Amino acid sequence: MAALVREAEAALDRLDIARARDLWAQIYDVERSTVAICQLGQLDRRLGRWVDAAGELTRCVQEMRPPATPLEQRLHDTRHADLAATRRQVAELRVFAPAGAAPVLADGRIMDETGRIYVEPGPHEVTAVLPDGRKARSTVRVAAGESRALLLSPAPAGLRPVASPPARPAGAPAQPVAPPAPWLLYAGSAASGAFLVSGIVLHIVASVEDSALRTEMCNADWEETEPARRAMLAIDVKQHISTAALVAGSALGAATLVVALLPSGAKVRASARGAEVRFSW
Repeated sequence: MAALVREAEAALDRLDIARARDLWAQIYDVERSTVAICQLGQLDRRLGRWVDAAGELTRCVQEMRPPATPLEQRLHDTRHADLAATRRQVAELRVFAPAGAAPVLADGRIMDETGRIYVEPGPHEVTAVLPDGRKARSTVRVAAGESRALLLSPAPAGLRPVASPPARPAGAPAQPVAPPAPWLLYAGSAASGAFLVSGIVLHIVASVEDSALRTEMCNADWEETEPARRAMLAIDVKQHISTAALVAGSALGAATLVVALLPSGAKVRASARGAEVRFSW
């Protein structure tokens, strides 16, 4: 181990960053120490491997012990500043998958138990496999420095065949189908609007607070304290609630629209060619 450390330091002195990075990776495989993960984060940052550097510096900051001396305090502040600068080069996804879904993949990379992963700016596909074999899949586009919460919904199950209604004797009058009650449409529209408005407001509030907190983290004298951790947790909760409210509002609005637009007596029937919709007047 000591020989590997000396060789890695010698490679760094020669400015052979790639070789130093490979050696520290070997050291980390042997002993998963805080020093090794911090060194990997710094070297990947210098190599422009921003996604790897963001994950490694995040673990570095989480594992660092509270500073006890001025030197440790300066190192502590430097690591936090490096992490903040690196996170501005990547995007962060926080994925909420259905219960029992495993594994959860982002572009083929398996997420850990936190459901968070750093990705390059641009489009990404996130997939989860449910216990019954169905897949929950979503595509998202993110920008550098953005943190996005993503709610995965499972693919709908196959349509069940609908039994044919009993034959009506010839000449018998058709039974009128009652239209949907107006109060149902009004209530659905109002509830959908309330969910959407509350989700948008919460998303704006959380985004403003998150931007303010990130700006504060970039200050050289910023220190992670218990109030700061509570503030980050509160922002996460608001973002999760806003996402759930937007999804609920959209689903409720779509259901209300379907009820309002489908003619009375419309029926959905599964066939060998797919799904067909039949109407009766």
